[in-house]
Amino acid sequence: MKKFLTKYFSLIILLLALFLRLVNLGNSPPSPYWEEVALGYDAYSISMTGADHHGNAWPLTAFESFGDWKPSLYFYLAAPFIKIFGLQVFAVRLPSILAGVAIVWGIAFLARHLYLSFYDRNNSKLKTAQTVYLFALLIASISPWAITLSRGAWESNVATALILWGINLFLVFVGSQKRLFLLLSVLLLGLSTYAYHAARFAAPLVGVVLGLLYLFSRKNKIDFAALLMAGILATVIFLPVFLSLQSSVGQQRIAQTSIFNDVAVIEESNQLRDLYRDHWWGYFISHRYLLFAREICLNFFDHFSWNYLFVSGDNNPRHSIQSVGQFYYLDLLFFLAAVVFFCCRSRRITYFLLALLTVLILPSAFTNVTPHALRSLAAMPIYLLFVIFGSLQIWQWCLENSKKYLFFILSFFYALQFIYFSYQLHFVYPVTQSREWQFGYEEMLLQLRDISANYDKVYITREQGRPAMYYFFYNQIDPSLVQAANEQVSKDQGEFLQFQNVFFIDNVSQIDLEASSVIVSSQKFYEEHFAARDFKVLARTKQDIWLIYEN
Repeated sequence: MKKFLTKYFSLIILLLALFLRLVNLGNSPPSPYWEEVALGYDAYSISMTGADHHGNAWPLTAFESFGDWKPSLYFYLAAPFIKIFGLQVFAVRLPSILAGVAIVWGIAFLARHLYLSFYDRNNSKLKTAQTVYLFALLIASISPWAITLSRGAWESNVATALILWGINLFLVFVGSQKRLFLLLSVLLLGLSTYAYHAARFAAPLVGVVLGLLYLFSRKNKIDFAALLMAGILATVIFLPVFLSLQSSVGQQRIAQTSIFNDVAVIEESNQLRDLYRDHWWGYFISHRYLLFAREICLNFFDHFSWNYLFVSGDNNPRHSIQSVGQFYYLDLLFFLAAVVFFCCRSRRITYFLLALLTVLILPSAFTNVTPHALRSLAAMPIYLLFVIFGSLQIWQWCLENSKKYLFFILSFFYALQFIYFSYQLHFVYPVTQSREWQFGYEEMLLQLRDISANYDKVYITREQGRPAMYYFFYNQIDPSLVQAANEQVSKDQGEFLQFQNVFFIDNVSQIDLEASSVIVSSQKFYEEHFAARDFKVLARTKQDIWLIYEN
């Protein structure tokens, strides 16, 4: 294929990837999740005042947010877009969308590089590596996992793009021996640790795998000076993150998600110890470390389960549309074809990809919820490389056996799966999973804005989660006012329970019945707590998600 045609088609596919991540963005996901609102408002705050909404000036490693201390990079990436487009959902999601396109491009770049480095081209009728590149671009651009998590403001999407391009630049360094590429690789891997919690463990492990690849490479003489420079740069970049992990805040975050705080495992260990106390080997089989190791292995292999990969995806509806897996059904055929080919003809690429897949999934295996599409997202490009190379093997077999029609039949069914996924994503998912995305906040707050000035106090119930942050976001409250109130108001894990005359409440006893008040509650909460009281309903949102009424 001529070079200019490759560039032409690759540009079209990249534009397709961008389109698939932008189209109908205002409706699918149906509204911003509270994490997105928090990212957006703090990015707005940092762009306006140089501090987050709690008043912390230019946080380096993490933003306090809801007391969960989110890694800082996404806030700083979103800030310029919010400055340009204003405080709106599109601007908050734009860094993730662009990272999603960068992931598509990075997968294709890596596939072509691996083809040129490891692929036995003498046994193939594929003319050039450009074919590999275009196959990779197309498959990555329409992958369900890649599309779904590129449409929300997920920090892991940015971390994945940085890790992937860190790998790419390292391989370019190995081939060219130009130190600049090594330093850029270290820089990107280091920055990924400022983007997402799981990357703080995955990126150093990727660095170890890449380092071993270089040390055992037979093609080039080892440049120890370059490795020393890379080590110094990695230390400088990662040191603030490492120190933050040792702090009480960092340890608290780890404790919230770590499997080592699973009481059930400790209780099982104690029961086994009592049961086998009379046997010398009882101490070993009942040791909690052995049981934790078992759980880690089970969690790791959860990420290869049939339901997760091909049927319904992540159990969390915000991470998957539930009606389609992380991959299409036909991807399994391509994946198996790649495994057979790699094991039979190219063990070097097999070892390299399996090592990367292992270290990128491993951090999520140490957590208490698996399989987890966000925490293991950095492994998604490696999964897709197997799919890409498997599809190439089937295409090659069809060429060699004059059975092109079989590949076109497979392509037809692959396209049908993509159409079905797109239909579910844009027309079914926004309706069935709207509550998971706190749908209704925007409409409720716009209606409330028109009438709240007529009342002394405003009460918003908290049962749908984080109303204070939605109030700041949709009313575009001046961050300096929020910062000024930070030390005076009561909070729940960093979340404001009051701002000026607005109160964010959990039950009816917190309402001042003597004051002129407007109260906002969900339909269910109203029926359970307020229906017996003489409150007049003033307005309803769509699907009666929120009711606005007066005391």
